[in-house]
Amino acid sequence: MQTETLTFGYVPSEDKGHVTPCSVEQLKSGFASEEVLDVCLRIAVAAGRAHRGEITPEEFEDFKSREKKKLPAWTPMAAWTGNRRKKEDAVANGLVMADLDHLAAPIRVYERSIRPLVDEGIVRLCHLTPSTADDRTTGGLRVIFRCPEGMDAAQAQAWLYRRLTDVPDEAKDKCVKDLSRISFFVPAHYILYPANGVDGLDEALGNLPPLAAPPVEAVQTEPAEAVEAVQTEPAEAVQEDFPTDFKGIAYADIVNGLLSALGGEPARGERNTRLHQLACHLRGVTDGDEALLVHLMPRCGLGEEELRRIVHSACTSDGAYYLTHLTRQVLRQLDPTGGASTLMEPPLPKRLPRLVRLLLENTPDKYRPVVANAAFPALAAYLNNVTFDYIDGRTMEAALMHLTIAPSSTGKSCVNDIVRHITATMRARDAVSRERDQQWKDRTATRSANERGEQRPAGLVIQYVQPDMTSAALIQRLHDADGRFLFTQMDELECLDKLKDQKFTVMKNAFDCADWGAERVGKESVSRVCRLKYNWNAATTPGRARTYFHRVLTDGPLTRLNVSTIPPQEIGAPLPVYGRYTEEWDARLAPYIANLEQATGHVHCPQALKLATALGEELREYAILTGDATYEHLSWRANVIGYRKAMVLWLANGGKWERAFEDFVRWSVQYDLYCKYLFFGEAIARAEEADNACIGRRGPVNMLQELPETFTLGDLDRLRAQRGKPTGGRHAIKQVQKWKERNLVTPGLQSGTFVKVPSGDRRQ
Repeated sequence: MQTETLTFGYVPSEDKGHVTPCSVEQLKSGFASEEVLDVCLRIAVAAGRAHRGEITPEEFEDFKSREKKKLPAWTPMAAWTGNRRKKEDAVANGLVMADLDHLAAPIRVYERSIRPLVDEGIVRLCHLTPSTADDRTTGGLRVIFRCPEGMDAAQAQAWLYRRLTDVPDEAKDKCVKDLSRISFFVPAHYILYPANGVDGLDEALGNLPPLAAPPVEAVQTEPAEAVEAVQTEPAEAVQEDFPTDFKGIAYADIVNGLLSALGGEPARGERNTRLHQLACHLRGVTDGDEALLVHLMPRCGLGEEELRRIVHSACTSDGAYYLTHLTRQVLRQLDPTGGASTLMEPPLPKRLPRLVRLLLENTPDKYRPVVANAAFPALAAYLNNVTFDYIDGRTMEAALMHLTIAPSSTGKSCVNDIVRHITATMRARDAVSRERDQQWKDRTATRSANERGEQRPAGLVIQYVQPDMTSAALIQRLHDADGRFLFTQMDELECLDKLKDQKFTVMKNAFDCADWGAERVGKESVSRVCRLKYNWNAATTPGRARTYFHRVLTDGPLTRLNVSTIPPQEIGAPLPVYGRYTEEWDARLAPYIANLEQATGHVHCPQALKLATALGEELREYAILTGDATYEHLSWRANVIGYRKAMVLWLANGGKWERAFEDFVRWSVQYDLYCKYLFFGEAIARAEEADNACIGRRGPVNMLQELPETFTLGDLDRLRAQRGKPTGGRHAIKQVQKWKERNLVTPGLQSGTFVKVPSGDRRQ
């Protein structure tokens, strides 16, 4: 039944069972309510904290449910004949409500999926739901649309959901068919359509004629008996909307290459499994876009619905969303150059330095890139006060820190064997010093407090140290080492947490071999300043790495690390098999270690400097071509790390340069940048953008003074953008709230506006 005048029901926050008639004007007041704004702002902040892992999902859900009870609501689908919200008193008003929950980037979903329905005149109102995070990276959409003629609410909702082919099925709430269902009010700036917010509600929700029934449509009733299947649009009509290539490589070629690598066209009985594997590998080059995947996937005789289920299962399964190892191989085969505009994993050079070939001799192919990089901090630790100049004129030493980032159970311990054999000479010497140190501790432990303690023996050089050191222990070991490098092999990056708030300072100072220490007044306290020469290897998982560095992405520690990764094990792949490290292998390594120990003083390698200069120009040119400031900032120290490796190779080779050094160092720099971009690129770019947004060109500006006497949130947001401050609704809202608390502004007569309070009327 269609009412003559389109009206709704208003449901107060204190009694959700009560309902009163609600006009469009009252709706506008509800969306402009200060109470609604305050509640939704608190929920948004909590949702953002949950998304960032600062609170658990359960804690957020509890908080959200408590706060939502404070929100008034309305009934979008019905007017009422009584004052209680009973189903039998509901009168359909010609509109239907649909919910899309738990969306990633809800604004993007609106632009991609809902906006076309707006243009067709179907959608009359769309807004973010109260569960949306403050940065709008997660949240939901509430869609109010016209009911097609001849359908009830359940049929209309099913019809709309079938139109939203690129929205995951689990996001579509199918339980809002009851006419009595309420919709909570949200702040006016949550409204995405009408574009002019509450001012457009008169036109959007006025008395509208019913939407004509679709020409051919599946109208499913709740028990699922029903009507005929939907006739989809011809493929030619929708194919034009999909991209045809990834980084210049045709999607069709990528699909064919992956299918061939997976075993070719599947036989009956293996189609589901093969196509599921194919979809999993394609996720990384399609951003997990299910509609695009369905468009690209071969059918292999399967029906459309079956293929959609396979794609949906692949996109929601556990696993990496970045490029899989197999996908990267196929992309390299299709475009060996890696493309001019994409940063891809560079393959390990076929021609390797003799030392690197020896180090990788017993390493399975899968782990060769990691081991090739992880060996250098241990090798460099043998250099004693060896300095060299960089292309910018600075003098430096071979300070190197390496971090392996890879998912659990991928074999991050692959570096342990090679490091153990490289450091064997060092650890043998350390054993003598450790024994002397322990004997001194045993002797002093038996003395009484009044006896004069025996002085700590000199020459207790211990280079291979354990990772769980406090700051005081690290300072003592550095002092004992007398200018030599310390080295640590850590299974987990968190081992550095014993250094507490000093851990990131240690990373930065260790890269520069800068002075570091502590000034203490206690009699037994360690009070020394030493040059921080500390090389190490560590490992962690992608999630922990992002959490560990998320507060210091632009502060320097991350750029000073050499990063590697390990591709996930392909399903069904054979177990990697290691070779054996024999005494004969150790004997072949010994001359390289001896050359490093014999090196001394300030050294100069013109070939290494020439390579660093050429690499610096290549990296700078790529940054200019791409206009990528993040890449440029990462590339500066990546080149420094590559130069230090070149010096270690040259010194280990007895001061003789090999042509293979250049290929290896160039690969090492490119691989380091690839890994940093893989795990941190987007986060660093966002952090740099936020940092730059906070840099002003002049002193503090009284923005309230620059606004007109009556202004909107949009006016304030535009002014914030002009002043280089963070923009977006939540920033303007918070600023206006502060002004209101200090009685600087009051709500205007028109919804969504604010009026400046004259200075004489302000509270003191």
